[in-house]
Amino acid sequence: MNASPAAGTASAAPPLAIIAGAGRLPAEIAAAAAGRGEGVSILPLKGFADADFSGFAQYPVNLIDPKGVLRELERAGAGRVILAGAVHRPGLGMVRTGIQAVRHLEEIRNVLEGGDDNLLRGVIVFLEKHGYAVVGVRDVAPALMAPEGPLGHLSPSAAELDSIAIGRRALAAMGPSDIGQGVVVAQKRVLAVEAAEGTDNMIRRVVALRRRGLLGRLLRHGRPPVAEMAGGVLVKAAKPSQDFRADLPGIGPRTVRLARRAGLAGIAIEAGNVLILEREATIAAADATGLFLVGVR
Repeated sequence: MNASPAAGTASAAPPLAIIAGAGRLPAEIAAAAAGRGEGVSILPLKGFADADFSGFAQYPVNLIDPKGVLRELERAGAGRVILAGAVHRPGLGMVRTGIQAVRHLEEIRNVLEGGDDNLLRGVIVFLEKHGYAVVGVRDVAPALMAPEGPLGHLSPSAAELDSIAIGRRALAAMGPSDIGQGVVVAQKRVLAVEAAEGTDNMIRRVVALRRRGLLGRLLRHGRPPVAEMAGGVLVKAAKPSQDFRADLPGIGPRTVRLARRAGLAGIAIEAGNVLILEREATIAAADATGLFLVGVR
C-alpha cells in the first residue's frame, strides 16, 4: 500500500513517485509529502538507494533499464516524479551485467552521455518524453529548503557579512559560465571556487592549502600571511540558470564538519534555493563547532 494520508485528509491524486538514489534526502522528501496527505511511492535505484523506506510502496528499478523504470512507474500509478539522492554514472561493468543494455542501447546511450549532471538531465528528458511531469524539492517539500536568517545560535559579524556579499557577487559573475554553486571567501578575497568536484572537495582544497601554507606564497604587496587568514565564509547559492530538478545545491552535517576543519567562521546559503540535508543535525553541528549558519536573500 502507499503511505497513508495524514489523519483527516484524503487525496485522490496519483501518488508522487520518488526515484531514489543514495542518502537520506529521498526519505526526507517522502516523509514531508506524506505528512501533507500526499500518496508516495518509492522507486529505489538498485546499487544506489540505501535509506529506510519502510511504510511506503516500493518498486525497485535499475538505472540502466529505462523501459523498466517506465513499467514500474505505471505499476505505481505515478503522477509527478522527483529524482532525489546521490547517483553517479554507472561503470561499464554495471552496464554489461544488465541484460536490458542490449535491448535499450539507444536510450541508455542518451541517458549516460556526459557527466553526472548530464545523467540527471538525460533522465528528466527521458521521463518527460514519456509523459511524466518531473518536479523538484522546492515543489513537493519546500520546508527542506533554507529559510532566511540565522539558523543556529550564532550570526555573522559585519566583516563576515562583507565576505558573504563578495561571495554572492562572485557567484553571480560566474553564473553565465555555469561554473559552480559555491565559493570560500576570507579577508575580502576569494580563496576557492567550486568546480566539478563539488562543495565538499572544494572545502578540502582550502584545508590542504592552509595546511601547506600555499596561500602564503600567493600573498603579495603587503597582504596578510596565511596565519592571519583564519576565518572565512562558505557561500553557496543556486546558479542563475539552475534547474532545481537536478543538481540541487545543498549542504549537510558533513559540510559543516569540513568547514570547521578548514578554519571557516560560518556558512551562508541562499534562502529558498539551497537544500539543508538533515536540518536538525546540520544546525546542531554548526552550533557545536562554533560556526554560524545563515540563510540570505
